[in-house]
Amino acid sequence: MNTTELDSAYRHLLTAAGAISDAAQLAADSRSDVDWTLSHIALSDRVLAAAARDVLTGLPAIVDNREAMDENAISSLIASTTHTQRVNLVSRNAADLGAAIRAIPDQAAAIPVTLRLVSRDGQPLPEQRLPWGTLVRLRATEHLPGHTERLSLLASAE
Repeated sequence: MNTTELDSAYRHLLTAAGAISDAAQLAADSRSDVDWTLSHIALSDRVLAAAARDVLTGLPAIVDNREAMDENAISSLIASTTHTQRVNLVSRNAADLGAAIRAIPDQAAAIPVTLRLVSRDGQPLPEQRLPWGTLVRLRATEHLPGHTERLSLLASAE
């Protein structure tokens, strides 16, 4: 599958995240939001890469974002890494996700994926199914750009 749009979205995200240094003088709530966002993306990319490998191998693909929204997992990642390390982790996980998606034949974009999602406050959302290609497109055109915009705003408020 083509990942041009997804790769571009990650480049923009990583540029925005890279504009914020470990020593940036951000307000505590802004720093917390930056840390949470990067940790969430790094964790969710692992989930998506696993789903991509399932699509590739013909296994039923399920995207369950509980780990990527789990406060303990996010807090642990924040406590064990610096901002720069989190940006590098997002970059590595995005590269892994992109490679997994590029290995998927174009016709597999229609394969349905089950989404089991929870909100940021841990509330379950209705389970849904959508084509793998649609999920990838939404990641590239809505999810990542939303996070990029927030990171850019936080960086400009420094």
